[in-house]
Amino acid sequence: MLDRIFAFVGLLTLTVATPLHADFTQDDPAQIHMVTFRGCEEACTGFRDFFIDRNLPVEITVTDIARDRSRLPGLVTRLRAERPDLVVTWGTSVSTALIGTLDDGAATPLGDIPVLFMIVADPVRSGLIENYEASGRPMVTGVRNRVPEEAQLRTLFEYFTPSAIGVLNDQSEANSLYNIEAIAPLADALGFELISETYTLGPDGAADPAEIPAKIAELAALGAEAIYVGSSSFNLEHAEAFTAAALDQGLPVFSAYEQMVSDADALMSVANSYVNVGKLAATRAQAILFDDVSPGDLPIATLNRYSVIINMRVARELALYPPIQLIGIAEIVE
Repeated sequence: MLDRIFAFVGLLTLTVATPLHADFTQDDPAQIHMVTFRGCEEACTGFRDFFIDRNLPVEITVTDIARDRSRLPGLVTRLRAERPDLVVTWGTSVSTALIGTLDDGAATPLGDIPVLFMIVADPVRSGLIENYEASGRPMVTGVRNRVPEEAQLRTLFEYFTPSAIGVLNDQSEANSLYNIEAIAPLADALGFELISETYTLGPDGAADPAEIPAKIAELAALGAEAIYVGSSSFNLEHAEAFTAAALDQGLPVFSAYEQMVSDADALMSVANSYVNVGKLAATRAQAILFDDVSPGDLPIATLNRYSVIINMRVARELALYPPIQLIGIAEIVE
């Protein structure tokens, strides 16, 4: 089933630190509808667990579009009819479809339903919000999940200094294109050549994972000495094939996704935990639902710490061992 309902209704007691909205009780909990792009992954479960741990009266409906963007217009109609107390959007494609952009005005297609976005690579560049201090939209707030590109690349350069870095992205993913725009100016600042390639889209508008090995071989032939994955749902979904193809070419993969290191063969990630991003988003949901805070009055929240993860098995295979200063701060996986 694409739709699942998680009910997290707890007893209301005087030990709950946050005063609860009088309208939400064990018998009549707050209704949250979360729309995800590729299933209820770590950020989704982190969001859910926040309410479980605090026994807050919340019922969460999760609708997964399973990467089928054609479902999004119908969801706008459905959500307007259902009128949940809060809509949570996961990812750039889902968020821009359900929230709209500032080009269309401060209002959203969902009208007066509060909306909270998460796992959006660049909410300013994608037009969701005005800036990180205030969304500029009364019914919209969200959280930042990405470590700034400059911080990621400077950490990469603490590991080693490639003269050319390759990126390979799905051109149908807006967040991937925004990411390339963000890192292009850093090439001059850090002194490397940026080699950018995109997948060939089929008649259905989708990239083919069978193309991964050939495209990575093309990056190697063009002189890439490392591959950077900043924002790509496609590359993350096919992390094993992507990183295996890079290893075949002797190329280290540096990623903004910790899963590409812990679950596949990327060398290093500089990332925020998706679980913690979900929990951070839940604090915003709590403020909206139980403290009567208007979404537009909340600044865009961000985690103030990030993690460096290094795959030592891959480091040995590439004979590219991390420097002492990184070993001292990184989580090492095998």
